[in-house]
Amino acid sequence: MPNFDEIGIYSYYYNLRTAGGKLRTEPDDFYVEELIDHIPKVAEGKYLILKIRARNWEHNRLIRFLARAYGVSPKRIGFAGTKDRRALKVQYISIYGTRFKEINLQDFEVLEYFYSNEQIYLGKHLGNLFRIKVREAQMEILQENFNEIASNETFPNFYGPQRFGNLRPVSHLVGRDIIRRDYKEATRKFIGMPGEDNFTDIRFEYYEDPDPKKFADRFPEALDLERAVLAHLRDNPEDYVGALKRLPANLLSMFIHAYQAYLFNKILSERLKVSKELEIGDIVEKNGKLIKVNSMNYHQLKEEFYRKEIKPTGLIIGYEQEYAGGTQGEIERKVMEEEGISFVDFKLPYDLASKGERRNIFERALDFKIDGDTISFVLKPGSYATAIMREIMRVEEMANY
Repeated sequence: MPNFDEIGIYSYYYNLRTAGGKLRTEPDDFYVEELIDHIPKVAEGKYLILKIRARNWEHNRLIRFLARAYGVSPKRIGFAGTKDRRALKVQYISIYGTRFKEINLQDFEVLEYFYSNEQIYLGKHLGNLFRIKVREAQMEILQENFNEIASNETFPNFYGPQRFGNLRPVSHLVGRDIIRRDYKEATRKFIGMPGEDNFTDIRFEYYEDPDPKKFADRFPEALDLERAVLAHLRDNPEDYVGALKRLPANLLSMFIHAYQAYLFNKILSERLKVSKELEIGDIVEKNGKLIKVNSMNYHQLKEEFYRKEIKPTGLIIGYEQEYAGGTQGEIERKVMEEEGISFVDFKLPYDLASKGERRNIFERALDFKIDGDTISFVLKPGSYATAIMREIMRVEEMANY
């Protein structure tokens, strides 16, 4: 069963007792709702805006179904963020150049529709409201842990399991092989590396004997992307680049992003071992600009840090980035040296190059509430509820989340 250390998470922010528990026993146990700013309504607008409620839908699969139902390319569909599959989610999407029509999909409902000249795009929303039921926990400890975290509001801004695959966390491993230009191994892992999903046996067979001629017709229809890669390799032996290019471009990019997320998680895990304070050498974001903390500005910035107005950042590795200074820079160098990679490795061909960026290593959750076994809070876009729930529950098996 996959544990958090497989995705680079092996440290905690708080020193708390283990409450235990499980999430998502039922999809409705994990509710997430986008909080989105006003979208101007225009009767003859270019974009159809749908406010939808979906249960237990994988994001990319839902987009493909909607594109098919409306007879448009998936590229015409805009969304503010990718939500968890095993969840009940309320979110907005935009579809360019079409008019509303009723569609019949299981566990899917249109709550509202209208037209606008503004599209929905990644990061457009203000944040996400989460309402999460915790089953099988020690409730007294759960309440204690909740109180501690709610009073502080701060949590480590880890990338959660859904970035990698909860039951089969292999996306970052495929990304690592692509970064290393080992496209053969990347295809082998994508197709065959087993996990805890329903296809472990056939994946393992291929992983041990990666012969596409033997397996191209044996993989189940549900694994349509794997079948496409296998069919290409069967007809074009050794063309591993061509095989990977059979995958959607956003999925290939996702592999790179997952590897970057894994490296960030390792950097943050190492930082938590050393310091949760602002340190000289840190890089903080203030008013849209990155500022390096030095002996001249340290005391002023530390006051802002204590007021929770600024936060130190960690490295999302890419070809345009550089190390922080001090303790944080040493950690970033150490992680990259252990991985045997450099910034320039992310200057990839095939439109996969990534400039990188910096990401807050600590974040704040707002509107903390607890009602029996149900915990709710609001997070900024890009932060993961599992990063908070892991601190509260103290369970290392990802399947529990």
